[in-house]
Amino acid sequence: MYYTKRQDRYGVMTRVYYKDAHAAIIVLDSTRERTIEGALRWKTDLDQKVTLADGSPVPAILLANKCDIENQLGDDKLYDLETNNGFVGSFRTSAKESVGIEEAFKFLASTVISTEQGGQYDVPFLNREGNVNLDDNSTHYKNDSKCC
Repeated sequence: MYYTKRQDRYGVMTRVYYKDAHAAIIVLDSTRERTIEGALRWKTDLDQKVTLADGSPVPAILLANKCDIENQLGDDKLYDLETNNGFVGSFRTSAKESVGIEEAFKFLASTVISTEQGGQYDVPFLNREGNVNLDDNSTHYKNDSKCC
């Protein structure tokens, strides 16, 4: 998971953030209307740079943080943001009060599991060349040195 607050100027590097992603969480500040635009930019960028095997978008949820503070983001608006922008779910959260976080993560995890069971993707880091193999099938060499 990457924290990218105020990182819009690094947009060219986002492909690195998305590499091998199975899902995404995009967070907006429900007390600041302008963060909605930023969240939607991140979603568009995500959809352009990473997809599932069938070409569909990686599952992403939208979190409207700071639900513990009075704000203008109504349930209808949040639902519209979810459905009109391809999010698989949206949740009101408060990082400060630990509200909605566990529910959101469980929902996203179950979505990823369902997607994997549907054959949309394998675990990428197990299938790509150039990664370190951590299994115990390596050949052991005898060290003939008297030193170590």
